[in-house]
Amino acid sequence: MKNYKPYSPEWNRRRYLAESIQSYFDSDYSLDVVLDDIVDILQDKIDYHRSTAEKFQEVLDGLKSLPY
Repeated sequence: MKNYKPYSPEWNRRRYLAESIQSYFDSDYSLDVVLDDIVDILQDKIDYHRSTAEKFQEVLDGLKSLPY
């Protein structure tokens, strides 16, 4: 186990992840529920970033169409 400095960003990240995992075990959720939740969260992130990239692409295309 890694020993991070208490209250550092790394320490907090690990603590939050450990607490989240523990809550699944405490609630006795099936592995399918855990995996589905992880996939859903990652898919939400993909969708958000894809949408953001599309907006940037629209701006870039608009800039490229401006006369020089």
